Amino acid sequence: MRVILRLSIFAVFLSFSFIAQAQTAYPVCANPKAPCQHKDKEFAVYELSFHLPARMRKNVDYKSVPFYAVVLKTYKDFEAGGDGCDGGEFSTAIETERKAEQKLFTTQKVFASYQCPDMGAVEYFSGNKNLNETFMAVYGGTSQAEAQGVLEKARPRYPQATLKRMQAVYNWIYQ
Repeated sequence: MRVILRLSIFAVFLSFSFIAQAQTAYPVCANPKAPCQHKDKEFAVYELSFHLPARMRKNVDYKSVPFYAVVLKTYKDFEAGGDGCDGGEFSTAIETERKAEQKLFTTQKVFASYQCPDMGAVEYFSGNKNLNETFMAVYGGTSQAEAQGVLEKARPRYPQATLKRMQAVYNWIYQ
């Protein structure tokens, strides 16, 4: 009976350790000159990179720490999966625009989310809601006050820019 109880306790402990690992939030690499690197995930130049554990498991969500982003622009007329994805997994026109904005924000990553077919893409969530839209944003920081300064810098060029609290999520999908 004691052996069964010990094995049950061990199984519960083991399952909690797996859950804790999957729920760990990982720091963002917000400096565009120093993106995160990982042997199993090559972040695209338009993705906001974040640290990943040394050993990743397939089909597990890995989430960044929550952060603020300044959404510079959303592309409401973007044709998901169609001609808008002329770069394969991204839009060359939006990517040209993103690169131009990156020159203005030298210490904060300007990133874009494309609704193009890409099973290995980083996704962005606000709360528990997946941001299923094509947008361009700049990393604003971990505090609302810090992000407000980035928003003020962006407003002359993007008067409709908004603050959004987000998390970046990567899932090493295995089929």
